[in-house]
Amino acid sequence: MKTFRKINVLSACLVLASSFAFVACSQIDDDNSDCEIDFQGSYRMSLITNEELEIKRVLGDSLNGIAVDLREHLKDVFIDYGRDINMAYYALPDSVATQPLRGSLPTEMNAIERSFEVFMPIYDYMHTVTANLQGNGPVALENASSCHGARLSVNMNEINANDVTSHRTGIYSGRKLLTGMTFGPQRYDFNLYMVNCADAIILDPRTAQFTNVEVFTHGFANSFSVCDSVYHYDYNTVVRSDRVNLRNTNWLGFCSVNLPSKEPTSYTRLRQEVDEPFFRYDDSGEDIWFYDCRVTMANGSITRTLLSIRHPLRAGQLKIILGYIDDEGVVRIYDAEVGTSIDLDWEPSYVFHPFG
Repeated sequence: MKTFRKINVLSACLVLASSFAFVACSQIDDDNSDCEIDFQGSYRMSLITNEELEIKRVLGDSLNGIAVDLREHLKDVFIDYGRDINMAYYALPDSVATQPLRGSLPTEMNAIERSFEVFMPIYDYMHTVTANLQGNGPVALENASSCHGARLSVNMNEINANDVTSHRTGIYSGRKLLTGMTFGPQRYDFNLYMVNCADAIILDPRTAQFTNVEVFTHGFANSFSVCDSVYHYDYNTVVRSDRVNLRNTNWLGFCSVNLPSKEPTSYTRLRQEVDEPFFRYDDSGEDIWFYDCRVTMANGSITRTLLSIRHPLRAGQLKIILGYIDDEGVVRIYDAEVGTSIDLDWEPSYVFHPFG
């Protein structure tokens, strides 16, 4: 009889202890430090680019003034500085977007590197971050409530127009799987990498008589899955290149910033998995992405030159091509590996894009 009484008393004590533990982790006014993860992350902008190498390779010393102006045009693109930041924690295994137990997630970085402290419920997490989306132009973060649905996408309102605007900023992202989480502090380093790229075409007008020049690019991704780090090419996105303000010269410069091009199918068997973007100039054997140059001549006719590039343009990279406009309005490129298709009397009522 005494044994049963001892067991009952012990059971009651266990139930009471469990109740106290539950209250301790649920009561807002209590010290919940043993019921949460203290994430202490150091976030760093990691810019891996060929910008300076490409400018020196193509423009050299003879076109140094143009190089200075192009750098100025791209100053908010190839920069390792985080302004705004968007952080998300997706609790596993259900990948549910989860909010901090105290306070809110940071929205500003304003630094090359910065540390943040966030208190989260005790789960394992997929942690994703994007930066420099504000003021970028056409790209927005969509479906952020879903871990695998979150995408950086070109704005649909832009797509419904004839073309989309160039990005204004270098956009960064990163992801980190945080597993084996327990009570207390969890420290980690978090690198963010650039997800977009840029291209520029520099043209000597020579003696051509024209009233307007427009340049478009296409063959690039239209969205990027943040968690999976995958680019999507669901439809062909035509990007209107911005006019570069070239001072002290009559040369013309156009530049667009966009998501990367497709990888050529001929590279499939030679695929290399690396952490850093790399740049290849060799001919892939197929057209990857395009410049669409339209020169309106003095007599009102439009000369359209379609330039095809046969190597990919990857995240963090810059591609520059150099050429001139001849007297018929044709854009001639010095690079022999750039393919050319010409229409001397092009009608703007219909545009055929061979990509996508």
